Amino acid sequence: MYFIAGFLETGSEEALSLLMRKYYEPIRASVVKIIGNHHDADEITSETFCKVFNKRETIQYPDKLVGWLYKTAENAAIDHIRTKQREIKQMPELASLYNVDDERETASMLAAQQAQQTKMDQDLLKSLLRLLPEKDLEVVEYLLDDLRPREIAEIIGSTAEAVQKRWERILKWLRPIAHQLDELLDNLPSQEQKIMERYLDNQPLEHISEKLGISPTDVETGVKRVIKRWKKTVTQNATTKVKRESN
Repeated sequence: MYFIAGFLETGSEEALSLLMRKYYEPIRASVVKIIGNHHDADEITSETFCKVFNKRETIQYPDKLVGWLYKTAENAAIDHIRTKQREIKQMPELASLYNVDDERETASMLAAQQAQQTKMDQDLLKSLLRLLPEKDLEVVEYLLDDLRPREIAEIIGSTAEAVQKRWERILKWLRPIAHQLDELLDNLPSQEQKIMERYLDNQPLEHISEKLGISPTDVETGVKRVIKRWKKTVTQNATTKVKRESN
């Protein structure tokens, strides 16, 4: 939409007003679903639009702005719930100030937060599994089925030690990718970004090929190239961090 591009380029009050007019209520509703509190939802939603205004220059692609707004608001809502949770744990005397309705509301808020977080974790896991080669994916799927390394080793014809080491190698590069996924996507060239966004959304290669007007082979080659680059990037970042901390 024209006003989104205009907002990112100029940060004008008119463009911000149009942005809030269209997306404030939907985003506020998504926050209410998580925290169950209309007053705090207003505060979180307003802060979200303040954040997007301050960070607008870092958002390179207009079509990612709305997703950024929802994700930022949802993360803030989850942090809000966690903060409330910590406050109650740190000050047990607060519990006596809550009546039955308040306790039920708190339980409802926590349940909503947990459900939201679980869905987010499941969606992220589905995306990350697409980054694994077939042999590693097999091991991870067995682990997700609660099989032990020894049991997996018997199935795939290996040893428990080898299975454990493979799992550790997978985590070594997959975990930092999970933490940096949005940033990694943002730093890709336009074509590769479009490929990976669709690929991580579990779209078949043929579907991506059709949508982007390139061959399935080019899609597959692009995916492999990006995964290889990401593994190298997060490994180098981890090494640099270790060196920096040791100095």
